[in-house]
Amino acid sequence: MLPGRAGTTTFRLVAASRYFIIENPRRYTLTRAGGDALQSANGGNCMRGALMCILGASCLAAADYVLVRGGLLRPGQPMLRIEDFEIATHPVTNAEYKAFVEDTHYPAPLHWQDGRIPPGMENHPVIFVNRSDAWAYARWLSRKEGRVYRLPTVAEFEYAARAGNPKARYPWGDESPEGRANYDPKGDRSFAEWRRYLKPVKSYAPNPWGLYDMAGNVWQMVDSYPDPATAQFKYRIEAPETEEGGIAGGSWARGEYYLRCGVRGGASAGIRHPDLGFRLVREPANSTHFRRLPRRLIAQPAGGSVYLGWQLLPQDPADVGFHVYRATRRDVAGERITTAPVRDSTNFLDREPPQAARVYYRVRAVDAQGREGPPSEWAAVNPSHPRSGLIALFQPTVQQGGLVPVFGDLDGDGVLDVVVRLDNGIREMSRDPGVPVELEAFTSYGRSLWRRPLVRHEHCFGNANNVPVVVWDLDQDGKAEVLCRLQEGEEVYLAVLDGMSGRVRRKTPWTPMVSDFSRSSTRIHMSVAYLDGKRPAIITQTGLYENEILDAYDAELKKLWSWRSFAETNGSGSHHIDVADVDGDGRDEVFNGTMLLNPDGSLRWALYRGHPDIVAVKHILPGLKTRQV
Repeated sequence: MLPGRAGTTTFRLVAASRYFIIENPRRYTLTRAGGDALQSANGGNCMRGALMCILGASCLAAADYVLVRGGLLRPGQPMLRIEDFEIATHPVTNAEYKAFVEDTHYPAPLHWQDGRIPPGMENHPVIFVNRSDAWAYARWLSRKEGRVYRLPTVAEFEYAARAGNPKARYPWGDESPEGRANYDPKGDRSFAEWRRYLKPVKSYAPNPWGLYDMAGNVWQMVDSYPDPATAQFKYRIEAPETEEGGIAGGSWARGEYYLRCGVRGGASAGIRHPDLGFRLVREPANSTHFRRLPRRLIAQPAGGSVYLGWQLLPQDPADVGFHVYRATRRDVAGERITTAPVRDSTNFLDREPPQAARVYYRVRAVDAQGREGPPSEWAAVNPSHPRSGLIALFQPTVQQGGLVPVFGDLDGDGVLDVVVRLDNGIREMSRDPGVPVELEAFTSYGRSLWRRPLVRHEHCFGNANNVPVVVWDLDQDGKAEVLCRLQEGEEVYLAVLDGMSGRVRRKTPWTPMVSDFSRSSTRIHMSVAYLDGKRPAIITQTGLYENEILDAYDAELKKLWSWRSFAETNGSGSHHIDVADVDGDGRDEVFNGTMLLNPDGSLRWALYRGHPDIVAVKHILPGLKTRQV
């Protein structure tokens, strides 16, 4: 119990997170077991009317994070709802960043001396760090503690800074910032004087929720989650963290205006300034809303309403339901618009959408006990647009000829992107149009990522048999690479391209045929097989009607084996490579038309009947456990 003038207040202690949650906030004094007072009701870290009591250094234990209960960022606007989150009490210090540097051997900030913190600056906020550095620190902490850490969103930072007072001008209220924050009142401070003006964290009193330095001392990086379908695309920007991002809170080098709640600026992702730092938020214990499932959701205008449809994932239980959320910006949790979970369907019609230029929707799976799982991605729509069935628009630059799409997850968001092979008029019987076969890659939202040439007419003749492209996650990092036949000068290679940029990661010379009487050396096939049952291997075939060559490579393009088809098996290949585990040992075998190769590249069997056009390895005959060809 917390004794107070108006009775007692109950509390519960959440040990893992090191904070009190006050069940019935009122005026109180914290006492030790022996009865001596620790902190008065209106001072220090115990806040009257707040949702929690932080155990700071002057209380019972050191506290790093404050649990912030969700609510509305703007009163009366339910679509601007914030979910619960935990936020660090102060910006990351040099001492805290040092643990990351030592554990990972990550480069130290530029102002450290030989990798060591400048004397006396252990508790100063870490500076000269950019957005990539901040995300690397967050990923390290997430792996280390098994919880999701990230930068706060714009909405979360503002919500925490206001500390329950939506009209507050500053994190501490409406009083003058003099003596309450480290800022530049006269506008005469220079970056060159950062050692003079930068102060340790917690140099000023916290806001009513126990958060220090929510204004002044250093700018703090925030995320706004721009809409990928409408945001301006920037070539060579390969990850969200490398885009320009928001900053909030002002700094020792900025004036009073930037201290105000809700005011923010922007900074290049690569900028490392002496007044720029960061603090993190983390997912509350036993929560799921910080994690996102790659469940694709579509939103379409439907005559004044909005139609929603979403994926049913393989791991979803049979009795799964879904709640639907709606928002007008992507950095908030949004308003739940379903009174009961949607069951027996993956569709929903919002009959009264807000009349906004851009409205966002997402869903959360609900189990039989009513517990919600991680949210899907956001889907965006303009409700006033005409009814349409168009989900995404991909517009490759086609000079002439046809195209073939190949799908894979290039950016690691769990949703399929597309690589388009453009023949540019090169066909099997065509003249040389003077333009090579090309690739163009697009995100799932239809934004072009890159475009590059592959091979010229003399090495391909154009059709899909001649210029195969495979999109596959070779290094198993969640992002697919592009496997292709690539010409550089007069040489031809097997190449692995980076999926997000199209740059060549690795290449190895393409194996030439012994003879090419049938002019089938440009008949090229490619596939991926798990020859050891664990790791992907690249399988290539060169030639079709004589002495076919099959090569197997690991992900680093080290050759595993090579099969050369002569004599009885000569000309056995079909118009593609088939891969299947035929004996159930977990390892793939490789079909080349009318013959089968073992995972080590040796011949398992052959029909010696020459070239078939199409081969299918399927469960064809009912009642048999084995597959048929």
